[in-house]
Amino acid sequence: MESSGSPSKKAVALTVLGIFLFILYLYYFVGFEDILNVIRNVDPVVYVIYYSLTAVAALLSIVFFALTWHELLKSLSINFKFKEVMLYCLVARFVDLLLPTEAVSGELARLYLASRRGDGEGFVGKLTASLVVHRLLCMTITLAGLMIGSTIVFFSYKVPDFVSNLLLTVSAGTFFTIVLLLYLSFKVDKAIKLTDLTLQILHKLLGSRINIQKWRSKAFETIEAFNRGINIVRKDAKALIKPLIYAVISWFLHLSTYQTVFYALGVNVSFPVSIVVFSISVAVQTVPIGLPVGLVEIVMATLYVLFKIDIAVSGTATALIRAITFWFELFVGYVAAQWLGIKMVFKEA
Repeated sequence: MESSGSPSKKAVALTVLGIFLFILYLYYFVGFEDILNVIRNVDPVVYVIYYSLTAVAALLSIVFFALTWHELLKSLSINFKFKEVMLYCLVARFVDLLLPTEAVSGELARLYLASRRGDGEGFVGKLTASLVVHRLLCMTITLAGLMIGSTIVFFSYKVPDFVSNLLLTVSAGTFFTIVLLLYLSFKVDKAIKLTDLTLQILHKLLGSRINIQKWRSKAFETIEAFNRGINIVRKDAKALIKPLIYAVISWFLHLSTYQTVFYALGVNVSFPVSIVVFSISVAVQTVPIGLPVGLVEIVMATLYVLFKIDIAVSGTATALIRAITFWFELFVGYVAAQWLGIKMVFKEA
C-alpha cells in the first residue's frame, strides 16, 4: 500500500507546488489588478457564449480521441462498445492529469482497464499495438501542426531566439520519439533485446523479488503479439483512414479551446500563434519529463507575451484555458473513474 500511495502524494505535492509558482508568476509578473481590469472589460454575453464553447470543444475532443482508439481496436478485431472505450479514455485522461510527469500513464491506465475485458491469445499484445498506433497518430498530427504553425509564425513575426530554440527542441524530441516507436514496432528482435536488458537491470536491482524467467516469457509473448497487431495495421493501411480523420478532428477541437478563450475575452489572436503555443504545451506534457501543472501555465503565458500579446491578457487567458483543459477535464475524469469503480464493484458482487 505504501508504494501505491507514493505516486499520489508526489502528484499532489507537484500540483500544489506548481499552482503556487503560477500564482507567484501572476502576482509578480502580471499583477492581479491588471487581471481584474481585463475581466472588467469583458462583454458578459460574449464571454459566456465562447467560454461555454470552450468546455464543449474540450469534451468533444475527448470523444473523437476515443473514436480514434475505438476504430483502431476494431481494425485489430477487438470489439468493445464505444461507451466502454469512452469511459476508459476519460479515466486515462484523469490519470494523465493527476500524474503530469508520467508520460505514458494514460496509456498504461487504458491498457490495464481494457485488458480486464479479455484474455484470448495475443489480446494484450493487440491492445498494446492499438495504443502505440494511437499515440503515433496523435504525435504525428501534433508535430505536423507545430511545423505548419511555426512556418507561418516565422514569416509573420520576429521570433525571439528562446522561442526558436524551444520550437526546435520540441520538434526534434517529438520526431525522435515517433522514429523510436516506429523502429521498435517493426524490429521485434530489437524490442526483445531492449526488454531483456530492462529485465536484467531490474533483476540486479531487485534480486530475488522478481522472477526474471517468468516476466521474460510473458514479455516476449506480449511483444510477439504486439508485432502481429502492428503488422495487421500495416497491411491494411485503409483501416487507418477513419482513425486519422478522428484524430485530426480531436486535435483541432483541443486546439480550438486555446482560441475561443481569447474570443471570450474579446481579443483576437493569430491562429498560427495558437497552434504554436498549443503544440508546445501539449508536447512538454507528453515527453518523459513532462511539466506539471503550474509550470505548463508559466510556459504558455510566457510564450503569449513573447508573441506581443499583453501580459495581463496572456496571464488571464492562460488561467482560463487551463481551467478547462486541466481542472474541468480532471473533474470529468474523476467522475468517470468513480463511475467505473462503482460498476466494477457491482460486477464483482
